[in-house]
Amino acid sequence: MSDERDRISAEIMNRVISDRVSIDEAADRVAHEYRRFVSREAVRQIVTSLKSEMAGNRVLRHAVIDESAYQGSMDMPTSAMSGAQWCRYLDMLQRKNAFGIDELSRTTEEVCSLLALPNQPGARRKGLVMGNVQSGKTRHFSGVIARAVDMGYRFVIVLSGLYNNLREQTQSRLDRDLFVDREFWYHLTSAENNDFDRRSELLALMGSHSDVRLCAVVKKNKTRLKNLEASLRNVPEEIRRKCPILIIDDEADQATPNSEKEKKKISAINAVMRRIWDLIPSGSYVAYTATPFANVLMDPDDEADLFPSDFVYTLTAGDGYLGAEQVFGLADADVDGSEPEAEGPDLVRIIPAKDSWVLKPPSKKLQRESFDPEPPSSLISAVRWFVVASAVRRARGYAGHSSMLVHTTHYTAPHFAMRERFLTLVQRMRREVEFHREAGLAQFYESWRNEHARVAAPAGRSTPEWDAVAEQLPGVLRNIEVIVDNGVSEDRLNYDAGRPRTVIVVGGGTLSRGLTLEGLVVSYFTRSSNTYDTLMQMGRWFGYRSGYEDLLRIWVADGLDRDYAFLALVEKDLRDEIRSVEDSEYTPRQVGVKVRCHPGRLEITSAGKMANARLVRLSMSNARQQTFIMDGRPDATRRNLRAVERLLSGCEPRPLRAGGRRWIVRGIDTRAIIGFLQGYSFHPDQRIFSDPDLRGATIDWLMKYAQERSWNIILAGNSMPGAMDSLGVLPVAGIRVPMLRRTPLRGSTVEKLNFKAIMSSADRLADIEPEAYADMPNATDAQRMVIRRRLAGGDGLVMIYPISHRSKNKLELTTRMDMPQGVGEDLLGFSIVYPAVDHSDAEYGNFVSVKPLAADVDVGEPEEDDDWEDEE
Repeated sequence: MSDERDRISAEIMNRVISDRVSIDEAADRVAHEYRRFVSREAVRQIVTSLKSEMAGNRVLRHAVIDESAYQGSMDMPTSAMSGAQWCRYLDMLQRKNAFGIDELSRTTEEVCSLLALPNQPGARRKGLVMGNVQSGKTRHFSGVIARAVDMGYRFVIVLSGLYNNLREQTQSRLDRDLFVDREFWYHLTSAENNDFDRRSELLALMGSHSDVRLCAVVKKNKTRLKNLEASLRNVPEEIRRKCPILIIDDEADQATPNSEKEKKKISAINAVMRRIWDLIPSGSYVAYTATPFANVLMDPDDEADLFPSDFVYTLTAGDGYLGAEQVFGLADADVDGSEPEAEGPDLVRIIPAKDSWVLKPPSKKLQRESFDPEPPSSLISAVRWFVVASAVRRARGYAGHSSMLVHTTHYTAPHFAMRERFLTLVQRMRREVEFHREAGLAQFYESWRNEHARVAAPAGRSTPEWDAVAEQLPGVLRNIEVIVDNGVSEDRLNYDAGRPRTVIVVGGGTLSRGLTLEGLVVSYFTRSSNTYDTLMQMGRWFGYRSGYEDLLRIWVADGLDRDYAFLALVEKDLRDEIRSVEDSEYTPRQVGVKVRCHPGRLEITSAGKMANARLVRLSMSNARQQTFIMDGRPDATRRNLRAVERLLSGCEPRPLRAGGRRWIVRGIDTRAIIGFLQGYSFHPDQRIFSDPDLRGATIDWLMKYAQERSWNIILAGNSMPGAMDSLGVLPVAGIRVPMLRRTPLRGSTVEKLNFKAIMSSADRLADIEPEAYADMPNATDAQRMVIRRRLAGGDGLVMIYPISHRSKNKLELTTRMDMPQGVGEDLLGFSIVYPAVDHSDAEYGNFVSVKPLAADVDVGEPEEDDDWEDEE
């Protein structure tokens, strides 16, 4: 009976996590599904027991914490569960029919359970909440603030970026949604560009006799922060100790980390923020960012700095979120299904290089002042679609904001010239429609015809007929505003709920981080950046576009699409690594999160913020690699077939599953694997294998740490009906293996076939019986890493993939092509999963970190979408 209770308990908790429901709802679903095997009363008893256990020791599935700081438990004061501020904030969201309220309630509660308890003078905590670009971080930290104040926090400081417009937008939103009760909240700043001045009244306001709660939204500016520092310093420590303070650092990777290149030097803003934190004897510092590269590269052993030493909490984007993976086609494919998924919605349009060049201003200031190019054809096409998309939204009954972002340079002078060009263009379009209706509408009809059917309408929405769209076009053209939002303009991108705006926004730095563009439909983006964090933050189009996902269009300069695709991989790496050590013995200080290095021009963050970072050679333990770039010429394919034959010489592969098309050989020793790696002919661009130093480091690691380990070899065949006839068979080690269909990326040649990935996401566990981990979470690579570490018995795995030279791009994916003519008929790729080894000093690789973690490191290439239908 004990085993049955454990299984039911595990199933309930799995449902809580996977279905994002309460424990009671999860229990109801489990009780219904397993009603033939367990009574509802038994399930209720299990739930009671689970709640009792959770009350004594809360397990946070999305957090890495230093348990020593929490003394084994995280108690949430009952005052924060249903306090007045939280209930008022929750009621406001419900009246707006906001999405994801249950998830917001759960995650804000969990983050608040990680804060320092306000009734314990002298308690302090530092943490990081990792969100997603444009995913509702402001809404989330507003909820945390509401709960924290209900807990007993008395002073809330929100640090909101470097620009006035972002500070004002954040202040306005908090004033509207949270800091509403003027008798409860004492405002130390306001939206009318009233940033923090030296406040002599802090002494009286922070005194224990005061019932008000203080709030301030402060720009991360040296002068403003020094005003805050001086005001706090004028308050005696014994008063500060009894007035718990919560600092919310929005866009925490910007300005907060030390930006001096020399480790012993400290940048001005970082220095004053250290001093402010030192003046807070009781309270919590919570960093919020979607790009925490600079934060995780802080020195974890510098107690004075703001490294999130107590907790790192990851927020999971909800359904409907469009991030780099979704927009640029990097969603994982369900290769186990009979019907493969496509590579993502067709949202991205590439700006020709000549158009990007036309819009690039000269570097000399005098020449920039008169820079006024004609809008190129791609920019005019983007404006036309913005007009059409706004009209479609109106035809659907939408009466809210609609925005277009134009970001071509950080220089401010060209923005004003471009505004005049847009005003002229829109005025001409309006006249053509009003005075020459049919001819004027023709250009918009062409845009509608080319674009409207390329992405399916979201559920519950229909695509209106052209006549209904055309009726709305004159009104859209009359309503369009063009504003410049940059560091010197007087315009500000404020969205009044009572006055819907249809606006083209031209800008640079002020639009590149934090600022929300309401109803963003079209983005035209040519400006690049050399750093991960800046480039990802400039993607203002990421986020929730509920109800108009099919209308979203993104014009980007050629090459930026590939940069964003790489950043999607970087972000996935980072989140997977944090998740792989959640609910474990590791603390934030010990994790030393690693960030993948770009093979070309991109830097992780500014050089100064990486003063504590070093290139680390990561542990190969449990790591995954694959040959996704191959030489398809027959001489090379024949050499690699011989390498596989030598590896399996004298072996007798056995069927992996009855009736399947995979064969396995167990018990291969490490020296045979080393011989295989030395004998296989790698493409020069597959540097992780072809570079002599990197391959040598791998072999050294195998000899030092995995010499006595055993390996399993799997021949991966195609199980789809008819595959042997359409794709062919390759004889390997006495087995006729049905070949796989793998289509290379567009632009591949016989000499260089780039598949992006040949390994299925589930192949990491291919040699482990599925029944062994049936009850364990295995949907993500981080979860599969844990399963392999626990159940593989320390074995390594090599999977051999025979790839058919007849492979066709059956779904006609725009990023793929048919296999080029001339590819060898014995093309073989492989993936390798290294044994899980317990050690602390073996390192390898191409990542940076402040201290390497010696476990759960996956340095394999991406598991990307592909047109596959051949996996078992």
